[in-house]
Amino acid sequence: MVYETFLETIKHSLKEKLGPEFTLTLQPITKNNGLILHGLCIGKANERAAPTIYLNHFYESYQKGRPFHAILDDILSLYQSSPLPAELPIEEFLSQEQIMEKVIFRLINEPANRELLKEVPHISYPELDLSITFYLSVQKDEDSLLTALIYNRHQKAWNRSTEELYQAAKSNTPRLFPARIRSLPEAIKDIVKKSSEHGVNEDSLEEIFDTTPLSPPMYVLSNSSGINGAGCLLYEGIIKDFASCSGSDLIILPSSIHEVLIIPYSKDISFDELAETVFSINQEEVPEEDRLSNHIYFYSRSSSKLSIAFTSSAPIGTKNP
Repeated sequence: MVYETFLETIKHSLKEKLGPEFTLTLQPITKNNGLILHGLCIGKANERAAPTIYLNHFYESYQKGRPFHAILDDILSLYQSSPLPAELPIEEFLSQEQIMEKVIFRLINEPANRELLKEVPHISYPELDLSITFYLSVQKDEDSLLTALIYNRHQKAWNRSTEELYQAAKSNTPRLFPARIRSLPEAIKDIVKKSSEHGVNEDSLEEIFDTTPLSPPMYVLSNSSGINGAGCLLYEGIIKDFASCSGSDLIILPSSIHEVLIIPYSKDISFDELAETVFSINQEEVPEEDRLSNHIYFYSRSSSKLSIAFTSSAPIGTKNP
């Protein structure tokens, strides 16, 4: 079954299972770094919001031999197990003042998102090959995070300048999503704890992980949610204060749009080797839509400036030869 037929068959088969009160719509959605995914929007009568389930990876499973009826059950199970919040805070978006309190920013790769940047207000950082885009933080709690990208049409309707959006986001983003810096071993332990179904106690973790300090030491900078945390790089004072505490300049590796790695600078560190590592991890471990950059960044304590220390000529979507 070709891809287009697969999409339509999924849509009609789910419609039959869900019933007449549901409206199903297929739509291409441009994600970060220009990646186009095909989403199935499932709307229900009298509900204000509708979830979208991306079908691309389900087609990949189908191509690998998973039966169609099993994939259909997978999608239905995903929809039923991930409901939207019963009540969305619509009243919080009735005035411009309330809207501006919800504006946040995200950090993305500029060259890989040129088409998207034509449609959205943004701030460019050409010396870093990065840009920030603006979102509304619609709902945030322990179990869910709902955001909405701000397009040029929204900006025009609100009669707000890009500078006004930036100043609001500059204040709101650190408030709603505080920065968090941990050592790399601590970050990995947290991931293991969260991914374990039955929980892992500290004694077990100490047995699993080597407690010998890394050389050079590595730190993970992200936000409290761990989602789109690379933007913490631009929080006022965060890098400057960390450099001051570590007593050195900093090397910054763009791990993904969700976090960056920080290494106190040492003359023994090879930028060539670091760049090769970043490129390899980006291509082999990081999903295309989550990649931030192949460059290596450097923070100078003396100038208090962030710059590209090592430039990669390969775009972030480049595959390994």
